Amino acid sequence: AGHYRSYMPRHSALRPSRRRKMVHLATALLATAATVGAVFAASTWFLRQPNRQRTLLARRSNEESHPQSNGVAVVADDAGPVTQEAKDWAALYGKMADEFETGDLNPKTMEPLKSWFHGVEEPEETPWPKKYTELEPPLQFGSVRLLVVPLDDSPVVLRIAASITADIMRLLPEGTKVFANARGNYHCTVFHTSQPSDPRPDPTRPDGGTDLSLEPSRRRVPTDAEWKQELEIVRQLVSATPVPVLRLERVAQASTGVLLLTWTEVGEGAVISDLRHRLREAFPGASTKQASIIHSSLLRIVSPRPLGRPAVDAISAACWRWTAKLRGTRYSPKTLWFIRETEFSTIVGEREVLTLGDANAAPRHW
Repeated sequence: AGHYRSYMPRHSALRPSRRRKMVHLATALLATAATVGAVFAASTWFLRQPNRQRTLLARRSNEESHPQSNGVAVVADDAGPVTQEAKDWAALYGKMADEFETGDLNPKTMEPLKSWFHGVEEPEETPWPKKYTELEPPLQFGSVRLLVVPLDDSPVVLRIAASITADIMRLLPEGTKVFANARGNYHCTVFHTSQPSDPRPDPTRPDGGTDLSLEPSRRRVPTDAEWKQELEIVRQLVSATPVPVLRLERVAQASTGVLLLTWTEVGEGAVISDLRHRLREAFPGASTKQASIIHSSLLRIVSPRPLGRPAVDAISAACWRWTAKLRGTRYSPKTLWFIRETEFSTIVGEREVLTLGDANAAPRHW
């Protein structure tokens, strides 16, 4: 608690050593993000039927009605990645796609996810994510807090994402268990002030406001005053951040089971990286593992077994077709969402809608 500080943007390029560190950590962080930020909630997803009848155990998040802003998606003449950071990200996205295409799913990285879901082991059940209060032992409301770029600002991007998801799902082998996110929940994670595996009640303090030797379920949640301070700091940072221009780099199926839209920024842009840097300065006690690339998770395969060569080849070919069609698509979100998440990695929960580049805009609670 106490006085709020003002956090203004630092428009400086990331140091080369910082870029190298981010790239080296990105693959491991994607696996972490897949575990704590990229899996999805339930209601039946209707699939286009192939020539032969197949059974896919699939759920998708409940659709929610909500206002749409004026973000746009444009397929423009694409100059490709420009900054070294963007080039590094593009190379990493290609590596992730290649790992799946030349191999298959990696069951070892997928196995730990089981404890976060209902219905994974039961043959006839469609799996769905657990609420944090349903974990054993449970986490209290307010334990998980994150800032995201919603894709919700553009109906065009939402249609693209939904079409890709449906196309890939029809290629999965019979019996595959999979989660697909709802259109209204597509997002790119920017920053976790507090993760489910590492809750931090007061990330403005270097120790996160807790005894870090405690198990996650034994750590306290923020007080009302701490939550209000955290929200105000995030609001100030977002209001001092210009609207980014994201460009779609690749559609990639990762060996972790996650189907991804991967992004860089247009031209010399580094808005997201700069915002992440300022968030880390403002919240030195935030959870240690953070997203270091820009990606949107469309679906996650949760059956921890290989798909087989025919399915891998078909899915990889489909991802290449979508990439060729959509690479260079631009997206400019007008808002970011700060969320107190209640269900594992679905961004379901209490949302604060924060306007980019407007110091006078108050949060809109949703």
